[in-house]
Amino acid sequence: MPIKLTLNAIKRDVSDTQTIKQLIDVFNSYQKGASIEARKAGLGRVAFVVTAKGQQVETAFKIIDAKDLVPSNTLDGRINPNFPQELQPRDRTRQSSLLQVAKMAGNLSPALLSDSGLSSHGSPIIGRDGVVESGNGRTMAIQKAYAEGKAESYKEYLVNNAPLYGMDSDKVKAMQSPVLVRVRLSDVDRAKFARDSNLSDLQSMSAAETAWVDAEVINDKMMQQFNPSDNGNLLAKSNQPFINSFLTEIGDNSTAGLMTADGRPTKQLIDRMQNAIFAKAYKSERLVKLVAEEPDPEVRNILNAMNGAASAFVQMQYLDGEAHKQTSDSLVNAVDNYSNATEQERHSLADDALNALVGAAELVRQAKTSGQSVDELIAQKDMFATDDVASETLARFIATNNRSSKRLTLAFKMLADSINDELTHQGQAAGDLFGGGEVSLIDILAKVSRDLEIEFGDGFNQSSLFEAMHQRTNDVLMRHRLLNA
Repeated sequence: MPIKLTLNAIKRDVSDTQTIKQLIDVFNSYQKGASIEARKAGLGRVAFVVTAKGQQVETAFKIIDAKDLVPSNTLDGRINPNFPQELQPRDRTRQSSLLQVAKMAGNLSPALLSDSGLSSHGSPIIGRDGVVESGNGRTMAIQKAYAEGKAESYKEYLVNNAPLYGMDSDKVKAMQSPVLVRVRLSDVDRAKFARDSNLSDLQSMSAAETAWVDAEVINDKMMQQFNPSDNGNLLAKSNQPFINSFLTEIGDNSTAGLMTADGRPTKQLIDRMQNAIFAKAYKSERLVKLVAEEPDPEVRNILNAMNGAASAFVQMQYLDGEAHKQTSDSLVNAVDNYSNATEQERHSLADDALNALVGAAELVRQAKTSGQSVDELIAQKDMFATDDVASETLARFIATNNRSSKRLTLAFKMLADSINDELTHQGQAAGDLFGGGEVSLIDILAKVSRDLEIEFGDGFNQSSLFEAMHQRTNDVLMRHRLLNA
């Protein structure tokens, strides 16, 4: 429960005093903004902060040793395994982030690391467990400054000004690496608070980083509103409810420059929505960076087509989770079969589809960059192994139909819908995960190819699919022979 100056707390503190000096100490504590209970917990003055979306959160100052803080990354940029990664919307492993931290550490400004009414500024905000919820970059910079012997002025500031924050100067002076933080007292959605506290920093994020932040605010209701045109146009009239909801969710402070004076979406808004949808639907850092940073219009035509299938791919992730849960619940005795399965077989159908689609998009981009055809690139790289057939097949189809966003969109939708049908079946009848009847991505592609032939007169490259299906049949037979030997 939050520790604050309630009437009951005041009555309890006063009734516990036995001398005039103790009573004076109680009122001195109140002047510093904290109850006796808070002071016993090592907390100082209460400070209220506001997120970029206007949420008011109560915190209390505290000075703790730098080693007791749990930031998202280590000082060399590696991800901290003890940190809940859902609380870090930024990619702190990037070289630009490391340079930013190093620059800050070389010239710490105590005034910028103390009090602020904004949750995104001032001293870091942490949970009761020491995990940094806002200010990971600042925390890393302070830790780095101490490690490099550059934090003398920062520590001196804390010693001299500790009473301003309800803390004891002598105790701060005795600490080896003191850091001023604010401990969150209000009960909040922790991930949302961390995300909203980073919204004002979006200008310093890369387009791909911003995409992951925005993807978190796209909920099920918004995905139901997502309805671009057949060729993936996000500005279609049918998609206006989604645009309105997206603007509402990203917060008033972030909408500047995203709408024209007469209320029309700018290119920045279109790109931002596009990136967020890809992060939500395809869950691939490679694909998000591709859509966020790819300037070539022909490659972006492929990405636009993927917009039309985004809702189906979001549904795929949900169904994949349900099918996996139900299958796992009914396969308590299938550990031996799992250990004998190949790495490829352990992947879910949804994962295989997402990886194949990402691989196909990258193949097309690489072919475009090198001035080759997709077939030439594949032949040059000798990529005819079974593991690559799905990506190759999709890449060839994309290259052939790149001028028809409608045809690409329909193919991607068919792919996702066919997988969703299979995942629904798996969820309803969780059978032997590694028996001979499981459906692979190659099987799905063959089915979609037949449907495309009915619709357009041609489908995917049948020869490569046939070879892959033949090889897969042999692999399954061989595995059953080994298991039954």
